[in-house]
Amino acid sequence: MFKKIISLGLSFSIIFGLQIPVFAGEVLNQIKATGIIKAGYREDTPPFAFADNQGKPIGYSLDILELIRAQTEKQLGKPIKLELVKIDPSNRFQKIKDGTIAIECGSTTVTWEREKIVDFSTSYFASGTQMIVNKGSGFANNNSLSGAKIAVIPNTTNEKAMKMFAKGANLMAVKSEEEGWQKLKQGEIDGFAGDGILLQALKKQSNNPEKYEIVPEFPYMIESYACTLPQDESQWRDIVNYSIVEFMQGVVTDTPSAVKIYERWFGENGNTPYPIETMADYFQGIANGYEWILIQERY
Repeated sequence: MFKKIISLGLSFSIIFGLQIPVFAGEVLNQIKATGIIKAGYREDTPPFAFADNQGKPIGYSLDILELIRAQTEKQLGKPIKLELVKIDPSNRFQKIKDGTIAIECGSTTVTWEREKIVDFSTSYFASGTQMIVNKGSGFANNNSLSGAKIAVIPNTTNEKAMKMFAKGANLMAVKSEEEGWQKLKQGEIDGFAGDGILLQALKKQSNNPEKYEIVPEFPYMIESYACTLPQDESQWRDIVNYSIVEFMQGVVTDTPSAVKIYERWFGENGNTPYPIETMADYFQGIANGYEWILIQERY
C-alpha cells in the first residue's frame, strides 16, 4: 500500500507534521475543565461498538475514540478520560444536540438532512444497505421482494433505501439489529435490512452461518460512516479529524499501530473480515484532501 502514496509524498518539497493549536471552543473548554470527553456508544453494532462477555464496551469505534482522547490530551496538555454513554438510533442525535455527549462514533451515516441538526467528522468507514436472508430464498433483487416481510430500523438510511429500492416489500419496524436478527432466525420475517458490514457480523457470529446470505451483492445505497459532533464547534472537529486522518494515513502507509487496529476488527481473524486493501483505497482518497501528517512511528 505504501507504494501507492510515494508519488504523492514526492509532490511535497518538504513534508511537515500538522500541528493543531489549542483552541478555546465551548466543547474544548468543557473538556479541559472536567478532564472528560463524554462519548456516545451503542452495545449492538459489532464490530463498531458492542459489549464483550464481561460487559466492557469494545469495537472499532471505541478504538477511534481512544485515538481522539489521546490527541485531545496531547493538545490540551492535561490528562483526559473517556466517559461512555449508552445511546441508540432513536436518541443519538438528541444527546449531541442537548450536550449530553460531545461525540458519537459508530455506524452512523452522514446525510444532508442530519447535517441540519449536527455536524460530522471526516468519514472513517463505508458500507451500504443490504439484507440478510435465508440462503436460497430468492430475495436477491428488487423484483423478488413483492410481498416480502423485511424488517428495518425506523428513521435510518437503511429504511430510506428500502423505501426507494424495494417498494413492493412490506417493511416492518424493529428497534435494533439484534431484534431484526432474532425475528429472521425465528421465521417471523423474510429478511432484515441494515448496513452490510453489520449484517456480516451477525452472520459470522451465528451458529450456522451457512444458512444465511447477504443480498444484493452490490448494496442498494452506499453510506459513509463518521463521528457525530455538535454543530459549529470547528475547533473540536479539527482535533477529531486530525486523529482520524492520522489513523487512516497510518493504514495507507502500513504503520503498525494503525494496521493493528484495523486488523483487530476487520482482519482475517477479526470480528468481521473486510479487505484492508479495499478500505485503504477509501482512506487514501480522504487523507489526500488533508495536509500530510508526519507520523513519528514511521519516519
